[in-house]
Amino acid sequence: MQSEERVFETFLRQYREIFCVLTNAAEQITGQYSLSFEQYLLLKQIHEQRNITLSELADDTRTTRSAAARKLRALLLDGYVEQEAKMDDRRVKYLRLTPKGENVENDIHQVFLQSAKTWNQIPSDLSDDEINDFLTRYQDNLAIWDRNRPKFHRPVVRARHQATSED
Repeated sequence: MQSEERVFETFLRQYREIFCVLTNAAEQITGQYSLSFEQYLLLKQIHEQRNITLSELADDTRTTRSAAARKLRALLLDGYVEQEAKMDDRRVKYLRLTPKGENVENDIHQVFLQSAKTWNQIPSDLSDDEINDFLTRYQDNLAIWDRNRPKFHRPVVRARHQATSED
């Protein structure tokens, strides 16, 4: 149990110190355009994959369709994205960036590229390539683990349910 506790506490600390710092840095950039980082990721995906549908966008960004639709709604209202119905099936809507969306995606992309120049200034014993190789391997292994991991259930809820069904 001691080992699991240590792993869990280390995970929480690393999550706060790495993920949150990177997310905050990204949000600082996208926030200048009144966009969340998640919305920028949608813009980027639409830019890279022309005529993508909402379902494809949700799959490609590993999010639910309803979450993607919520983020997309704001992009549509702000005039960054437009929809066009497929000719032979009007129910299918293709997404593409408007000129305004293209400009914003490009501007944010350029700022991220400038920001990336400073990432190699983070002190480390590893080279940039070694860090990228490690993260790529870890990402691949994490994807395999995620597909195969046991799904956990809330034991407290189950215990309550059993207690009420016994009454």
